Amino acid sequence: MKEKKISGIGERIAALRRSRKMTQETLANKLDVSPKHISHVERDCASLSLYNLVEVSRIFNCSLDYLVTGKYYDGPLNTIPGNIVHILSSDDKAEIERLLRYLEFYSEWIDISTGKH
Repeated sequence: MKEKKISGIGERIAALRRSRKMTQETLANKLDVSPKHISHVERDCASLSLYNLVEVSRIFNCSLDYLVTGKYYDGPLNTIPGNIVHILSSDDKAEIERLLRYLEFYSEWIDISTGKH
């Protein structure tokens, strides 16, 4: 029997979980569900309750907008490319540092190229 996909929510949860180096079992324990249910959610074959979606947004420090639609609708974050927001909302300190160094370099380059001091 072919499984019907619900949405891309599971794929986003899986990506967030992996970016934090969290296992399905750990996430399942935090949500008080089975690891098998998390596996089904991540394959978009099952869904989480609204309560657990809110918990996931808290665990991964992301908005429900992002979980449900894959887009950020919360003001200024909407103008920042998604991959930058993803890095900033992750726990990957090396990636955050790399991004900040790039932004500092870019800011200095803009100042030099425009003659601003």
